[in-house]
Amino acid sequence: MAEDYTHILVENRNEVAHVILNAPEKLNALGMGPGSSRAEIARALGVASEDEAIGCVLIRANGRAFCAGGDLGRIGGKQKSDTARDNQIFNELVLQFNETIRRVRKPVIAAVHGLCLGTAMGFVSQCDFVIAADNARFGLIEGRIGHPGASDLVPVIGAAWTKYLIYTGEMIDAWRAERIGLVLAVEPESLLRDRATDLAERLARMPREALHLNKVCIEAVLETSGRAAGRLAGRAHDAITKTMSSVARAPDGRFFEDMSRSEGVEGLKVARAGQYAEPWLSPVKRGAKR
Repeated sequence: MAEDYTHILVENRNEVAHVILNAPEKLNALGMGPGSSRAEIARALGVASEDEAIGCVLIRANGRAFCAGGDLGRIGGKQKSDTARDNQIFNELVLQFNETIRRVRKPVIAAVHGLCLGTAMGFVSQCDFVIAADNARFGLIEGRIGHPGASDLVPVIGAAWTKYLIYTGEMIDAWRAERIGLVLAVEPESLLRDRATDLAERLARMPREALHLNKVCIEAVLETSGRAAGRLAGRAHDAITKTMSSVARAPDGRFFEDMSRSEGVEGLKVARAGQYAEPWLSPVKRGAKR
């Protein structure tokens, strides 16, 4: 029986499950809870994981961005700050979602174009491979308004780059993301879908049992090398940081949380520009030696 989805599309072709984020009007921002985009993605991945006809999963997106982060619509209507318990429960739900991605019994590829921000960074870091278009931009911009979001990236890109991204909130381009290990390869935007599909279809032709068991092996090494303990400790601290974000102030002294409620995303953009506008990092010279 065909699955019904509101926020995503699923297309199975040539032994590859294409899971397509399909809320371009919201830049594919990820929701949370029953019926949300996260819930639908998790359901689609679970189906693909169990489907013997599927050998690989490719996650991509419609519209001009892969994913601009979390759905801020849940913040706009709130009249009070989340409690530490609220934030801990939210973190537990994120952990469950991320584990669903990691536990898929097939390779999972993310094909990223446009913006990949905030919680989307944690999302793609759970995938086996990230292929980026040359117009992709990655960032933890929430760091500039006092929010957490870095813990999932430490095992992937290391402490220094994770600190830089969350401390500064700067975005990096696809070439920088490739250099630091977040991205496997950068492709022209016009070729991204075809190139990512080509890789997915190649993997789908590999021995299914070996792919699954080798994936389990590598994931087990990562988990026992400290990723599991780091994830739990990091998320506990994320709950504290998120709770304290209610007292984070813009350079003009106003609270970011108040600005989010009264002025929305545009007000936050103006406040961030008041911190500084031009990136500190110089552009990566394409083709330069790593």
